[in-house]
Amino acid sequence: MKIELKNATNLEELRLKRNLEVELPESSTVGDLLSKLGLNRLKEGMSISSLVMIFKNKKAVRSVEEKLHDGDNIEIMPTVSGG
Repeated sequence: MKIELKNATNLEELRLKRNLEVELPESSTVGDLLSKLGLNRLKEGMSISSLVMIFKNKKAVRSVEEKLHDGDNIEIMPTVSGG
C-alpha cells in the first residue's frame, strides 16, 4: 500500500524530504512507517514521542499501533513550545 507523507520537521533522517510516497505492506502501523523511515527514536513504548505530532488524514495519532490504509496521508510536525 502507498502512504503519502508530508514532513514539516528538520529531522536529520528526513532532511530535505518534504513530500514522500512510502510503500508499506498491508496492515502496517504508524510504528512500522516510523521504522521504515529510520525514525525509531520517535517511538516511546506504544506512544509517539513528545518531539513531534503525527496526523493521519488530519487527525492526531497517539499510538504507534494506529493502523494505516492505502492512500492515507500522514503529516509529521514538530511540537510547538514556547516560553
